[in-house]
Amino acid sequence: MYTTQQYEVEKLMMTKQERMLQLRFEKQIDILASYKMQHPKKDVFLSEKCIAEAVGWYMKQMKEIQSN
Repeated sequence: MYTTQQYEVEKLMMTKQERMLQLRFEKQIDILASYKMQHPKKDVFLSEKCIAEAVGWYMKQMKEIQSN
């Protein structure tokens, strides 16, 4: 089994660019998961189209939170 500690060690071994790409990917996954939780009947995939929809939704949510 892959542990959190092993993952952290692996990240430390990455170049700065690889870490940035990994962080971006993880954030996209988090946003997709949040989007799916808010839209349970919608099919959500790891695709450019779904990521664009989810990021647009996320940005709208953040804008609403900031304006309140």
